[in-house]
Amino acid sequence: GLVIETTLDKDMQQMAERSMEKHLTELQRVFEASYGQRAPWMRSEQLLQDAIERTPYYKQLLSKGLSATQIQDSLKQRRKMELWDWGGDQVVEASPIDSIRHYLKLLNAGLISLEPSSGEIKAWVGGINYSHFQFDHVIQAKRQVGSTFKPIVYTAALESGISPCEFIPARTVTYTQYDDWTPTNSSDIDEEKSYAVKTALAQSINTIAVKLLTTTDIGPVTTLARELGITSTIPAVPSIALGTPELSMYELAKAYTAFVNQGKTASPFFIRSVKDKTGNVLANFGPTVAAERVISEDTRQAMIEMMKGVVNEGTGRRLRWKYGLENDIAGKTGTTQDNKDGWFVALSPKLITLTWVGNDEHRIGFSKTTIGQGANSALPIYALYQQEMNANTRMARYTTARFAPPSLRVLETLNCDQEK
Repeated sequence: GLVIETTLDKDMQQMAERSMEKHLTELQRVFEASYGQRAPWMRSEQLLQDAIERTPYYKQLLSKGLSATQIQDSLKQRRKMELWDWGGDQVVEASPIDSIRHYLKLLNAGLISLEPSSGEIKAWVGGINYSHFQFDHVIQAKRQVGSTFKPIVYTAALESGISPCEFIPARTVTYTQYDDWTPTNSSDIDEEKSYAVKTALAQSINTIAVKLLTTTDIGPVTTLARELGITSTIPAVPSIALGTPELSMYELAKAYTAFVNQGKTASPFFIRSVKDKTGNVLANFGPTVAAERVISEDTRQAMIEMMKGVVNEGTGRRLRWKYGLENDIAGKTGTTQDNKDGWFVALSPKLITLTWVGNDEHRIGFSKTTIGQGANSALPIYALYQQEMNANTRMARYTTARFAPPSLRVLETLNCDQEK
């Protein structure tokens, strides 16, 4: 008899689910085709065996005292079963091993969309299909976040006195004090050039992100991350500049609220009230916004302008040329090592949206960066979601909102060439 009122917007929730379905249907096809016969779920016996041993069916057979041979015989027996993919549920003749291999190849995804001023969550999609995947990728999963961690590094750098127009060489450096670690860039970065800090963020230049971290020092970066609401462990190593920390979408979303909410974090929440069947209020919930700003106003404004650069001329520019979005959007793409996770964070004046795409089996990544990079795997979910919002007049408060212009002082700090 309880009546639970949520912050979720039904229209936005349905838009988010449709957008994920539309993009993942096509991405899954491309993902499988890119591997062909070399697919890890087809060739790796270890991957398959590990997946088998995680299933309740295997554990049930094991508890009955069956031998390894008997278990394998049982797993190979074909029978009618229902398998799901983006074409829907289908009854097929298959063995349990066939079923495990089938689900091993499916990409999963998550989306969270919230108001940065209050933390009210408007859409939350924990995965691709609740009937078959009950694991929630928004709050339960912790994955490496890739370059979506870089804005935290850049914020700490700006707060330490580094200018958005400081030029830093892109050339590769080996860090002998960290086991001869040598971070590298994507092939389209000219390492003979120096890039302005603002450009390095827009183009997601790895070598410069690490140089900024080591110049600023690791301590201020990890301290800022904690102040922004990140509770997961962040190791004190320079590779965090490239997004090696494993975080949940939920805590990363909280961290990003400060960029839009005057430098103050807002804790995400999704339940407003709980009432009994007669209407008595048992509990009320409201916004929890930090009393103190975590980011200075000049740095916050500069970071918004720099993340606009990601969308206007950087790694997120397909929002403009491919999807035709003209909204005020700042953002950051993210791709983890071996293309295992794709991320996109979109900031607009009244809404923050995070999307993630990857395989639940951490050892399976995309076959190549052109498919697995966040701009291709995760960004399109947001783009389709934003397109649907733009077509709905009820969403005008989100879609027509504009960022306040930065101060003349901040504009002056951003007034420089992109590279030299």
